[in-house]
Amino acid sequence: MAFTFTKRFTGMEIAPAAIRMALVEKTGRTWRLVKSASMPLPEGTIKPSFKTLNIIEPQLLLEAIQRLLDEFEGHTRTIGLSLPSEMVRVLIRGYPKLPESRPDIEKLISWSLEKSFHFPIENTKVSYQITGNDISGTSHLLVTLAMKDVIRQYEDLLAKLNVDTRVVRPAGINLFNFFGPGLPGKGTHAFLGLFDNYFSFLVFENERLTFFHGVKRGFSDLQFFQDVDLTMQHYLESNPGKRIERLSVGSQVGYHSELKEVLSNLIDIRLEILDEGSLIHSDFDLAQPLERLRLSSFASAIGAAQSLAK
Repeated sequence: MAFTFTKRFTGMEIAPAAIRMALVEKTGRTWRLVKSASMPLPEGTIKPSFKTLNIIEPQLLLEAIQRLLDEFEGHTRTIGLSLPSEMVRVLIRGYPKLPESRPDIEKLISWSLEKSFHFPIENTKVSYQITGNDISGTSHLLVTLAMKDVIRQYEDLLAKLNVDTRVVRPAGINLFNFFGPGLPGKGTHAFLGLFDNYFSFLVFENERLTFFHGVKRGFSDLQFFQDVDLTMQHYLESNPGKRIERLSVGSQVGYHSELKEVLSNLIDIRLEILDEGSLIHSDFDLAQPLERLRLSSFASAIGAAQSLAK
């Protein structure tokens, strides 16, 4: 007789306008959203930046997180944490041979980046995800860089509330983690991840990530669609002779029908607006646009929770 175990994981997204928290459970390969809640932040509480401290009003953020945690009382305080994408740098790097241990891989990445960019890396936190190998055996990694002081500001504040931040990743990567299972496994395909004031653009050859570009621009900005088009052109110019066969869109801020209408007229490739309901079960009535928007707003927090299962 086979037993199927259910495990629960908690994720939190801290964004400039709000904090969102999601409790999910995994049974086999099936995900379910058990509980979700959000808490608005006063304007100016957080100012995302790569080099300078982000939290402008620590007490306001502390109070908002405490109110949110009160709604999850009794559940674990070990979380996957999602932070603004603007506070990190994301690179793709290839290495012919990787060390066996994770600390040694991080040392190799730090050494190679310091050698390439000629900057001291002592105050830089390096994390990575292996995205696949090419035919030569080279391992390709998605590398994220953040200033240790900037990350520590968030971690120290959460530690005051007895929250253990087990995994910390940028929102753009957590959004991709949530929508990733909906992407095709073959061909050259792209993923557009959309937030209020930021989008990320990733291109894959089969399952291997070959291109990443992040832009501080949201759907409501007049330049948004122009920047999406320029980003796609940048990929094509960097990879002559290659063509994107399919674009998949994962949106945390809704606009599902508007995105499909405008992007279909802008680009001449197969387009799919990814369906959140096919990736996770929930109590939301997804036939209602506002209910679907509520679920999609938690995509990055859910992706942060799911990162704890890997």
